[in-house]
Amino acid sequence: MRTRKKRAVKRGNDLIGQLPDSILARILSFLSTKEAVRTCLLSKRWTTLWTHVPSIDFNFADFIPENASDYKEVYYYFHKFKRIIQSVIDHRQDSLPGGFRLVWLYDTSYGFGPSFGWIPQVMNLKPLSLCLTAKTRRASLVLPSCLFDSPFLEKLVLKIETKHGVLFDSLSINLPRLNSLDLSFVNIDSHLMKNLLSGCVMLEELKLECCELVFSNLISGTLKSLVLCDCVIEEEICFSIPSLLDLRVSVNYQKSKVSFKDMSSLVKAYVCFDSVNIAVSSEETRNKLFSGLSNVAILDFELRGSNNKDMMVMLQDALLQCPTFNNMKSFTVTGPLIPTVHLITHFVKRMPNLDYLFINHDENSSSQEFCRYDPVECEHLPLVEIKYKRQHNHVSKLVEALRAHLKSIGEIRMEVLKD
Repeated sequence: MRTRKKRAVKRGNDLIGQLPDSILARILSFLSTKEAVRTCLLSKRWTTLWTHVPSIDFNFADFIPENASDYKEVYYYFHKFKRIIQSVIDHRQDSLPGGFRLVWLYDTSYGFGPSFGWIPQVMNLKPLSLCLTAKTRRASLVLPSCLFDSPFLEKLVLKIETKHGVLFDSLSINLPRLNSLDLSFVNIDSHLMKNLLSGCVMLEELKLECCELVFSNLISGTLKSLVLCDCVIEEEICFSIPSLLDLRVSVNYQKSKVSFKDMSSLVKAYVCFDSVNIAVSSEETRNKLFSGLSNVAILDFELRGSNNKDMMVMLQDALLQCPTFNNMKSFTVTGPLIPTVHLITHFVKRMPNLDYLFINHDENSSSQEFCRYDPVECEHLPLVEIKYKRQHNHVSKLVEALRAHLKSIGEIRMEVLKD
């Protein structure tokens, strides 16, 4: 056996080396750019193979030791990282169908912020996706206009945290093939939102995280997925997106006010509100809270905070015009017991085809308060699941009330969560 192996080596039986360049480049695409570049040391055959890899992927954490703390040491690796990025881009021979990704996160107290002077070169390589995740101490950062003018780009992720969160203002946006847009730490006014929607005519996925939103409505005929996470909303926003299939909205600031008008295609929704921000929205906005969700099949509703009074004020107004959810199959409610029971009271009787009710009881509430809001009668419910952090008397009372007021109930599962 050993003799055969020696003969194979002597005859130059390098099975991997016999593969065509295109396949080898594909294999290298599963490595980080740092690891792919290192393969140039294997042999002359591998010297330039890494330049044909369909994507470029850089992470500063891969280039700096975990224990690097000295200023001079960090300075050395910082500038080395910049040189490597530029060198890889300069040596690039093919386009980037797999895209370009850069993660540049480090302690900004050293003052070493990321540089983006190479973006025009990257855009000339026609990437299908571009993902930039970075943090800088600069008060503001204006990215080059070529980033927003590409006939090839299909996915764009910009998570660049600056002091004031301003990345671009009144740029002309022309991204006709863009399908997915993910923005963080961006100030978006009505002008910019209009430019985004008009310049991205094929946009189907939009995610806004930790952004400051200053516009009154978002109307789109192409969006299928919308994520709004921890954004500051300066004025009431009405969402009208008839093509939307998946919605995730989480607003936790005092001035956050949202409503949903037309979401006729919606299948799945997660909506989270904090008790602090609920009371400041107008009665008209609160009445539109549920109307746009009437066609949803899976609804996950979360109430955060301990101010039950504010929650009840919001819910009482919002539920006045609560629609019938004929398509609803799964309903999850997470939060303090009293508002949770109040939601169940008004919701379940409007869900004639509900199959699954999940109650995730958050924290404390008294049995006396609970008795005020008994659930009303509704049709058959096959499965109820209740999770709670501590054993309380009012949890068993909730189960009793469900059994008493549901015309027909299947299985009830209960689980005590560990702290």
